Amino acid sequence: MLPTALAERETWDVDRIIATAVLPARDGDPLPPSPLIPAPTADADEILRCAETLGIPWKRILLSEVEAERRLRRYLPRIDEGLALSPAATVLSSGLLRSWRLRDRIEGLAAHARGDAGGAAARQVRMIFRRLLGKEEADQKAFAQHLWSAYQRVLHLQRAWRAASRSRGTTAERLAFTCAGTRCSYDDAAWALCRQDLVPRRGRRLEAAVQKVREEGFWIPRAQTEARAFDQLRRIVRSSPHLRAARPGRRRPRPSVSQPRRVSLPVAL
Repeated sequence: MLPTALAERETWDVDRIIATAVLPARDGDPLPPSPLIPAPTADADEILRCAETLGIPWKRILLSEVEAERRLRRYLPRIDEGLALSPAATVLSSGLLRSWRLRDRIEGLAAHARGDAGGAAARQVRMIFRRLLGKEEADQKAFAQHLWSAYQRVLHLQRAWRAASRSRGTTAERLAFTCAGTRCSYDDAAWALCRQDLVPRRGRRLEAAVQKVREEGFWIPRAQTEARAFDQLRRIVRSSPHLRAARPGRRRPRPSVSQPRRVSLPVAL
């Protein structure tokens, strides 16, 4: 029994050492040094290499930060003197979490609200979440229409690409064929022709269409692939109660020939 007890004791000690080596001792304590975590004094190249290793989409994150900062500076010129939470949330709308300024401000307010649940900090945090969810029904309807437009835009670009893949002749003839077949604009037809000549594979149509719609300013959910992102968008659109009037309903086909029915005949007496 003694060797077994010693072995169990050693196993428990090893598990405790591993647990304490992985987890910090208290909340807020610095993590132990790791080769994948660069120091704050590391140069930008080392930090970006670490982000690439961990699979962090740093390009997309930085572009979103730049766009959010540009919009804040356009509408709030005195942003460096102090950031008012409500106007900044109005400017960025549903993309307010893309700004580092607002994230830092919300984190500070959340920490303050933990100690004073009924104070001004808690009310501001609730206001932010109401903005994210849509504080009024009109906002929810407007965002639902935005998602519907994004969904239809992706489908429209896919139709233009399919028409471009079937087009033949000169560039002008192919543009005319694409525009006439899908009723798209000249810019969409030119985009479809360029994408068809550069990437003729059919599997890239949905991915390229979703990326273009995002670049145009429409919001589309993020996922591992653009196909899954579009599937999430389609589910949101189909389940939204604010878009029932916009979705075409299923109509029962009318028979081309009228069905026979019994006709009353006069009875001779």
